[in-house]
Amino acid sequence: MKRWQKIVGIVAISLFGAALLFILYWLLATKVFNHRYVVDLTRSRSFTLDMPFVPLRKILVNTDAAKDIINAGEHSTLISKTTNSREGHLNNILAPLQSWEGSEVNALMLRITDPYIGTRDAAFTQHVSVTPGSIHSVIELDKPEGPLLFYKITTQISGDGSGSKFDTTLEMKFDTPAPWLTHWYARMQVRSAMRRTLRAQEAQIKGAVEKHRGEF
Repeated sequence: MKRWQKIVGIVAISLFGAALLFILYWLLATKVFNHRYVVDLTRSRSFTLDMPFVPLRKILVNTDAAKDIINAGEHSTLISKTTNSREGHLNNILAPLQSWEGSEVNALMLRITDPYIGTRDAAFTQHVSVTPGSIHSVIELDKPEGPLLFYKITTQISGDGSGSKFDTTLEMKFDTPAPWLTHWYARMQVRSAMRRTLRAQEAQIKGAVEKHRGEF
């Protein structure tokens, strides 16, 4: 046997042995010792929409655009929305058009169909506050649903010259069976899912708002 063939054979055997050891380690860590790893990540995304804030605010408040935005994502569908409380007040009675503020708390039920979580109906709570110059929304998972331990998405919308700026932050905790050697892979998968969610929300916002452009 030629020397290079021996080297290739040795390398192949070494790689095969390493793969077997890794598989054995995975089985022992996940099946025997039940090792768990909670991925705790935060991702943010910002973009500007070519629409003044006032007509944008009216679209989000007076149409079904907000529902379309909640539906953003490849694995979630809004089943129901119930408003638990709604308030409005003036911060300055002498300047009512510039100082009004409204807020509401909504109970949301979303159906999640995800390959890691399975299909399940999950309860969320949304807190929304609206002022003449901003909209602030926080949607948070009420309780853990399977491996999804925590989910919170915060969206701040404000005027930006002739446009409107969106700043979104997604926080998530996800329980995985990943042993120590594969923690990096688990984080990469969750990070990728969060990135897709934020991009889907941006696309959904743009589509939902564009559908009502010129109405207000």
